[in-house]
Amino acid sequence: MYINFIILFILLAISLILICRKKNLFVDFKLEKHKRHSSNSKSFSVGGLLLILFLFYHFFYLKGEYLIFLYLFSIFLIGFLSDLKKLNSVSLRFFLQFILIIFFSQVLNLEIKTTKIEFVDNLLSNTYFNSAFVTFCLMVFINGGNFIDGLNTLLIKYFIIIYLILLIPLGTFLIDDLDFIKNLVLILTILFCLNSLGIIYMGDSGAYLMSILTGYILINFSSDNLSISPYFIIILLWYPCFELLFSMIRRKLSQKKVYKPDTRHLHQMLNDFLNYKFKINNHKFSHLSTSIIINLYNLVIFVISTKFIYNSEILIAILIINILFYFITYFFLKKIVVGKLNY
Repeated sequence: MYINFIILFILLAISLILICRKKNLFVDFKLEKHKRHSSNSKSFSVGGLLLILFLFYHFFYLKGEYLIFLYLFSIFLIGFLSDLKKLNSVSLRFFLQFILIIFFSQVLNLEIKTTKIEFVDNLLSNTYFNSAFVTFCLMVFINGGNFIDGLNTLLIKYFIIIYLILLIPLGTFLIDDLDFIKNLVLILTILFCLNSLGIIYMGDSGAYLMSILTGYILINFSSDNLSISPYFIIILLWYPCFELLFSMIRRKLSQKKVYKPDTRHLHQMLNDFLNYKFKINNHKFSHLSTSIIINLYNLVIFVISTKFIYNSEILIAILIINILFYFITYFFLKKIVVGKLNY
């Protein structure tokens, strides 16, 4: 595939952006506080729209895998309606995600086969429990992905790294999916370039779509390669998932609504710290710098983890180190940012 489609995709992206500029369509006005914090430049929430066109071409047109595409499109649509301000209720979005994911996990036989913990694995042998567990994991991941999409390039670069890890050290395990992953990386790289320039914004639709697609791929990858520790998959997904869970607990302890956006995520405070420390006034540069630091750390962790893909004990230790390092970094940044910047 797909060199002709790649060229067509680039032309389509440019055309869509030009139309959006001319007609003032899909503009992200950044009305929410956390979005105003992230960027003050005009951008268009079309990243998810461009990605779903690629997935339509692959799953619907080439492969005829209509159910998989319908699954991806349904989650994309929730985010797309949110981007258009037609679905503003967070609780309603959660409810729709829950219904769709639990339905399609049954239809597509999407299941987590092992956690290497006997008690949990016994529970997973029950179809209904397995479906509920898959739904919980995917909901945490897709909403965690949306949480870290507050700075340009952070989320999309994170996913590019995940797919590069699948391609380079683990490509022999992918077999039939190898060409698709290669082309997905190319598409995400194009979107990354546009996102880094502040031209497009992935939006809720893009964050939801990338996350549900990646979750689907990794669950199937784990199920097809039971010799690989499931904790390797957890490490690949740890950052957005932990960001979501930690933020919910943090807000609950502060007696705030757990779903209400704020500007005290790790990436946002790191961005402000860099701006303060190095007198950075350019949003695009500070976003890029922040995303490079966070994703470089994750890249190192991922590469190290590939050396122990069969060893659950070591992978669990790496996961614990990640969490401890997150806490240390977070409270260090909080002390400086909140204390000195009246954050």
